[in-house]
Amino acid sequence: MFDKNYLYKLELKKQEWEEKYKKLKERDAKFVTDSEIPIKPLYTPLDVKGDYFEKVGFPGEPPYTRGPYPNMYRGRHWTMRLFSGHGTPEETNKRWKYLYENGETGFSAAVDALTFNGIDPTNPDGAPEVGTSGVPLYCIDSLFALTENIPIDKVSVALVVEPFTCAPVCSMYFNMAKMRGYDISQLIGTTQNDILTMTVGYIPYKNSPPNHLLRLACDFIEWTVPMKNVPKWHPINFTGYNYREGGIDAIQELGFVFASACSHIDNLIERGWKIDDFVNRLAFHLAAHKDFFEEIAKYRAARRIWAKLMKDRYNAQDTRSLQFRFHVQTAGSSLTAQLPMINIVRTAIQGLEANLGGCQSLHTNSYDEAICLPSEEAALVALRTQQVISDETRITNTIDPLAGSYYIEWLTDEVEERVWKYMDKIEKVGTIDKALSTGWLYKEMRDAFHKRRMRLESGEETMLGVNKYPVSYDTVTDVFRTNEKAIEIEVNRIMKLKERRDNAKLERILDKLRNVCEKEENVMPTVMEATKEGATVQEVCDIYREIYGIWEPPLAI
Repeated sequence: MFDKNYLYKLELKKQEWEEKYKKLKERDAKFVTDSEIPIKPLYTPLDVKGDYFEKVGFPGEPPYTRGPYPNMYRGRHWTMRLFSGHGTPEETNKRWKYLYENGETGFSAAVDALTFNGIDPTNPDGAPEVGTSGVPLYCIDSLFALTENIPIDKVSVALVVEPFTCAPVCSMYFNMAKMRGYDISQLIGTTQNDILTMTVGYIPYKNSPPNHLLRLACDFIEWTVPMKNVPKWHPINFTGYNYREGGIDAIQELGFVFASACSHIDNLIERGWKIDDFVNRLAFHLAAHKDFFEEIAKYRAARRIWAKLMKDRYNAQDTRSLQFRFHVQTAGSSLTAQLPMINIVRTAIQGLEANLGGCQSLHTNSYDEAICLPSEEAALVALRTQQVISDETRITNTIDPLAGSYYIEWLTDEVEERVWKYMDKIEKVGTIDKALSTGWLYKEMRDAFHKRRMRLESGEETMLGVNKYPVSYDTVTDVFRTNEKAIEIEVNRIMKLKERRDNAKLERILDKLRNVCEKEENVMPTVMEATKEGATVQEVCDIYREIYGIWEPPLAI
């Protein structure tokens, strides 16, 4: 990027500087990023390689290193979307309205463990977990309650469900919208629908094997976007955030999401679709972790990697297909139950990373999340944190303000190079479902977790209040409790639904779904029929279990 004579003079000056200060002692510390990339004491133009147009370019133009849109935050701020979900749909609806009135610009429904795994509270295996880890969405009536007086035609809604429960929950949402008079082809929103979130991010309960989960995820993508039933929807959100919470580093995070995305793209291409038919609606959900500059470089590298993937591997013709757009969530694993108010500081810094890195949507965690689900007060502080960044700091005055930093540009190149190598490593194992079924990804997660634990125990990685300036657990913070009567409310909701529906008609539709599953056809049209007639999430998922079987993950301990 610089004249050779200029670089030669700079090299001589740098050597002179190093000689002058070589006797100065440095702190007894390991100067590496969170991903263990060695960091030099100084970066200069000597470290910036390649052509500016090829590596950096301009916002809104390939390779999109500086952002997918020409005006970025000078046009509009990112979507402020906090995860919400607790107790009952009515209580989550109340939280949504509270946050909306206070400036939230996108809704998100994190579901409870039962919904996540396709069972309902009449099942004795999971009854005590109703509404304790998210909102229970077991039947179509739950979706009506969740969205009561919510402008779903104007504000995007994120449904945090995975391939196993994606079709029933989302079909309930779409059927609810139709019954309320909305044109679902105009609805905007996102479904998580990520095979890795429900496998390496969590331990699934009585789910189907990975090859079937991959197909179910692609069924939903196919039905919404290329089939144009809900073309403005983001039908999948590759959620690197959830795997990152398990201990992997930034390089592995991007490797996981890109390898998974390629497996889904390949499946849809095998079905006869072209890359430009659907790929612009695929979304990504990344973490904002503790290493400030590495995270920013990660976002910039991710955009460049995606543009190269789409152009070189898939020959995408539409430039929109080259745009990498992503949601960011600040790192829950960085929060501590000790000194919880310090979590506000951590979250603010991580939110700043996401915005300096050019995210399209942001979830800032609440300071009490290491202790309980977010309280109303903590959720408001999390929202106000984003608003301070957007309205007070003026960081949005210019686009990609850290571009041109010798360190940032060098680190962006380094992250990109390491991600490509890690993706090659994954692809040697096979498609993402094979990497799961063989246990390879579990071994990667296990090794990363143990490695991070050792770094914490040795003090190499610092957590204030835990291994530096340690304190006992906080005893002052109010602990948010979910509704103890949630199970009773949700069981009654399901029983009333079953009493009024045409059970004979529904059974015929469920038989039709069995045939669809056996033939490996797209399940969405039939699931739409079933949930419209009152099928519960468990009734749909039980057919998956019956036809596809139940998978026991090869966990690595």
